[in-house]
Amino acid sequence: MEIISSTILAILQSILFYGKEIGISMLIFSIIGNGLISYILIRKNKIKNKKSFVLIIPIILLSSTYFIFANTTFYIANIFIIILLNILMYAIAITPKNYLKVCIVDSLKLLKDTITGFKESIDYTKEKSKENTKDKRKIEKENVKKIAVSLLIVFAVVGVVIGLLISADSIFANIFDNIASIFKNINISSTLNFVIRLILIIVAYIVILSFILKLNKEYNYQAKELKTNNNKYAFTIKLLLIALNIVYLVFCFIQIESLFAKINIDTDFNYASYARTGFFQLMFVSFINFAVILLSNKFNENKEKSIKLLNLFLVIFTIIIAISSMYRMYMYQTEFGLTYLRMFVYIILITEILTFAPIIIYIFYEKFDYMKCSFAIWICVYCAINFINIERIIVDTNVNRTSSTRKIDYEYICSIASEDSFDIIFNEMEKDNLNAIDKLNITSTVLKLTNNSKDIAWQEFNLSKWNVSKENVDTASLEKEIKDLDDKAKEEEIRQRREEEEAAEKAMEEEKARTLAKEKLELSEDSIRCIYKNVISENEAYIVEKTGYATGIEEWTIGKITEDGTKYEEMNTLEIAPTSEIEFFEGGLGFLEKAESIYSAKSDLLVTRDSGKTFDKIEFPEGEFTLSDPEGKSWEECYDYFYLPTREKDGTLTVLVSGGYEGGYNGGKTRAKYVSKDDGYTWKFVGEVWKE
Repeated sequence: MEIISSTILAILQSILFYGKEIGISMLIFSIIGNGLISYILIRKNKIKNKKSFVLIIPIILLSSTYFIFANTTFYIANIFIIILLNILMYAIAITPKNYLKVCIVDSLKLLKDTITGFKESIDYTKEKSKENTKDKRKIEKENVKKIAVSLLIVFAVVGVVIGLLISADSIFANIFDNIASIFKNINISSTLNFVIRLILIIVAYIVILSFILKLNKEYNYQAKELKTNNNKYAFTIKLLLIALNIVYLVFCFIQIESLFAKINIDTDFNYASYARTGFFQLMFVSFINFAVILLSNKFNENKEKSIKLLNLFLVIFTIIIAISSMYRMYMYQTEFGLTYLRMFVYIILITEILTFAPIIIYIFYEKFDYMKCSFAIWICVYCAINFINIERIIVDTNVNRTSSTRKIDYEYICSIASEDSFDIIFNEMEKDNLNAIDKLNITSTVLKLTNNSKDIAWQEFNLSKWNVSKENVDTASLEKEIKDLDDKAKEEEIRQRREEEEAAEKAMEEEKARTLAKEKLELSEDSIRCIYKNVISENEAYIVEKTGYATGIEEWTIGKITEDGTKYEEMNTLEIAPTSEIEFFEGGLGFLEKAESIYSAKSDLLVTRDSGKTFDKIEFPEGEFTLSDPEGKSWEECYDYFYLPTREKDGTLTVLVSGGYEGGYNGGKTRAKYVSKDDGYTWKFVGEVWKE
């Protein structure tokens, strides 16, 4: 029966899988294969633990995913999981009831023996073949020689006769031409394909038979019992658990305060880095916690309640850390979208939290087989994620994301899309607000999925592909639309590339501006070049430098620094007398005391309201003489040198005017005083004042 079953399964796997994608074929092979192997074990009375066959449920469920879904997320992984579950199921079946870790060791040994002991299946096949051979008589050597000689003579004579007849009759010769053409038209590729397929059938037969034969052996690994240590590690364990719990208490407090209460979170907080880093740190911390809990429980020989309680707190803190990590990932996912990696983060963290349930039971009841319960949780979660259709969740979440202003990543969506999410992709194709590149990606994906669902073999049958084939999508119109979109997409790519280059150039210019602004801010007021420097606020500063010089005249360059001291802009270049002065106030308001010459006999007062780009001369009203005698001179002749204004706390600007920088009218003893309460738009004469 072993040989027949192995032969059936070897041929069946070739029919179902060779040169084909996996579809309903996996479900068929799992049912027939497990049926035959179970029948052999039951017939030989090798089943010692019937509860092992509960694993047939996840095996059938995982096998049916190839029949139901079209995405390839778990395509390769499920093949190995199904094989390993089968080996574990039969290892448990032929082993008396024991802890799961013992059965896992037995299954690994069974797998090793199956691969390394393939020669046993070959020998077994030879032995059974000899037993079933009815005629065991050997042909005598003389008879062999006679037959060989006879055949040589026949071939020689008949060959000569046929050669003569061919040359004698052309019609007769055509018969042999047709026979020769058969050999000429042999397809080498098909022949090689047949040979490879035959080899694979033989290999599959040997492996399957080897596995069946190894199931007849006894596998019962005995775990070594831990030697007693008189509870000498109790103090160390307590100290370690107390220290870890204190660290986790502080960490969890910070998590609750900063994340859940949203306190003290920086505006520039990088959730991408935080979520990913936090996740991998969490995994490492969790592994440490698992090890600490298991080992501390193992070495707790006196069953001290304090150690059990500390282990329980350790579990609680680890669960809080896991929840905080999930929350971080959720914040990141809502902004940047869902991917396979982010989905797997959720799944692993949820599985981890569920696994702590048997761990808690094990803390208070040491004989509890936490491994068996944990294994059941892992298998259930793995089967669940195979059936929740992760790809469809990702695609649907991303295209319907409304909480983020970021652009939908259609390139990623199309790269993972399969027939499972065909209807979502098809609906996206109908949208009018897509650019040419996104529209091209989506339309090409719809066409690819439509073509993939046509002309599939019965072994590859899949419900998702079948549903797509029923849509009767017009592929000809799609191909035409793709051709039109391709030209538009190329134009759009060129435009995007140009925009990226412009953005890069702008970034370089901004970097240069930042560097220049930094250099200007570091320029000392004592520097020969620096005429004036005034930092009004974090976002407004002015630097006036002497950039040229000639007899009796200087060249001034007015520069403004903005954007928190990162941007420098040249506002104006002036040719001016060296004795001139300049002053800036907030909001771009500034005044220039423009001397007529190096002798400073006269000056004009100019105002700028655009940070020095343009200057306008201020026309002051004529005043009255109250402290001096003009001796017949006009007001303009007496007061013609205007100084820079000063500003009071209430914003009032005050300008004093003299008769010349070196004295002038009235020996420089008096000044004309003007004030403005509207930032220099209008000026009012106050009166003459004595020089302070």
